[in-house]
Amino acid sequence: MPHTLLVRLYVVRDRTMRIFSALLFVQLILHLCYSLNSRDPLLLPPHLVAWSHDVLLLSLVFGLLRLCTFLLPADKRPVCDTLAGIVLTGSGMLLSLYPQMLREYLSFPANILDGNSSSALILVREYLGFNRLFPAVFAITTVLVALLIPALPVRFSWLPRFSVVLWIILLAVGMMSVPRSPHPVIGSLKEELSMISSNASRAVPSLLPAPPRTGRQSEIPVKSRMIGQVNATHLYLIVLEGITADDFEHDFLQGRESRFYRRIAGNSVYFNNYYTTNLDSYTSLIAMLTSKQVPYRSYTDTGLYDAVNETSNLVRDYRLSGFHTLFVSTYDYQPFIPVRKDWDGIMHRSDLHLRGDWVSVESGRMESATEDRAAISTLLSETKRYPKTFIMQELVYGHTTAWRAKTGWSSLAYYDRYFNELLDRLVAEGAWPQSLIIIVADHGNRSDSANKINYRVPLLVVGPRLSHGIDRIMRSHLDLQGIIDTFMTGSALPPAREHLFVVGSTERWVYGMIGADGSDLFIDNKSGRILAKHGNLEPRTLHMNFQNMIDAFGERFGPGIR
Repeated sequence: MPHTLLVRLYVVRDRTMRIFSALLFVQLILHLCYSLNSRDPLLLPPHLVAWSHDVLLLSLVFGLLRLCTFLLPADKRPVCDTLAGIVLTGSGMLLSLYPQMLREYLSFPANILDGNSSSALILVREYLGFNRLFPAVFAITTVLVALLIPALPVRFSWLPRFSVVLWIILLAVGMMSVPRSPHPVIGSLKEELSMISSNASRAVPSLLPAPPRTGRQSEIPVKSRMIGQVNATHLYLIVLEGITADDFEHDFLQGRESRFYRRIAGNSVYFNNYYTTNLDSYTSLIAMLTSKQVPYRSYTDTGLYDAVNETSNLVRDYRLSGFHTLFVSTYDYQPFIPVRKDWDGIMHRSDLHLRGDWVSVESGRMESATEDRAAISTLLSETKRYPKTFIMQELVYGHTTAWRAKTGWSSLAYYDRYFNELLDRLVAEGAWPQSLIIIVADHGNRSDSANKINYRVPLLVVGPRLSHGIDRIMRSHLDLQGIIDTFMTGSALPPAREHLFVVGSTERWVYGMIGADGSDLFIDNKSGRILAKHGNLEPRTLHMNFQNMIDAFGERFGPGIR
């Protein structure tokens, strides 16, 4: 009798148990497939550990649902059991989405519980793409098959006992490895519990949303500042992905393998005290081109700041001055293009002349791309086609760790190769004497928003008419328009900054201030805690000033009353 009951409960007829077992199987298959597809054997252990944590989470959900069913009156249990199956299946479908992104999470860990509905929608719609929801379809299909297959005969009575032993082993492994979990849900729960257990009081109140804009402020067209003769007719703004100034200086400016800088060092000016305003690409690019800082996380609700893309900007200035303006990206799909309406042309991967030997990564709707070198010939063809060009290329190499796994090249080694090829082509085509190259990084390491080092990024200006120089004045993306004007027209450089507001990445709502005197202060808005502090900056003063910036930005560019 006990033997038959065990078979009934764990193998044959229990629907919720069948769903539970099917989801464990689904997660194992997904982890193995994505690990093998990465062609990186070092990813197999974290995938297997993450699977053991899937077992933990699904067991917790399953146990709680069973307890709720048990506590209900007998006549309510069938309905509750059905609901439990639906909830368990939904939990499994959500879990099935993360194995494909585990590599990126290991590189840029984020608290997924710090997001909101807008950031979740952007993740699915823009980054994953609906075709990347296949794991969820696989999960529900497997559940349906598990519910429909016939009951196992009694001769397989050994299977439930073996399954229970295996389940206990997996639970033990999972619990022992929780302190160093590679699992995004476990990691986020640990961060939340750590915040609660610290029992620290808020240093400042939460930031408030800006009041709705009462009326739309129309931008008055501004006549171009580029009047008269310019020092270059071909301007290339090349944006590196996720590079700090420390790494750039060590590996690119001083590295033994950096051939490009050795070639152009005498014709370059380096800004060694230059900072990003935001730790995400889109809002950083907006700051570069408009000289306006977006005081929000980049990918939570773009409707809070989309209107800033319509203000006066660098691209509009050059277009009105007779330059053909072009935005280039080797992404297959890039929805986050700054000042989109002001570019004469926008090119993606499908618009480029690609060879079969270019390396490509197909790891998501927005991450799918071909390497940046594939765009160089297009840049040169546009230079031949128009007498004056302003071309901006947002580099993709390094945006996901899959690039290095696929090529074996570090980001800066690859960038050195890219710029050597670009320079060779400019010289060969006779365009170099009329060219100016602006090399700048959008941001540093997004996963460490409370570290000043990740906000200092490289800015290197290269041109045949320049002499070697180093600028040590504190500047930021908000000054890039003025800096480019200086090299194009001979105007004075923007004045030095005494301090700079900064915004962390989307994954965590961190804001702060960096001072020219070396001081810095970073605050976590969710908890109100001070994450880092050096110097004499005052938290409540920073909070008040940052709130004022949000209000002023919202009044000018925020969404209006509907």
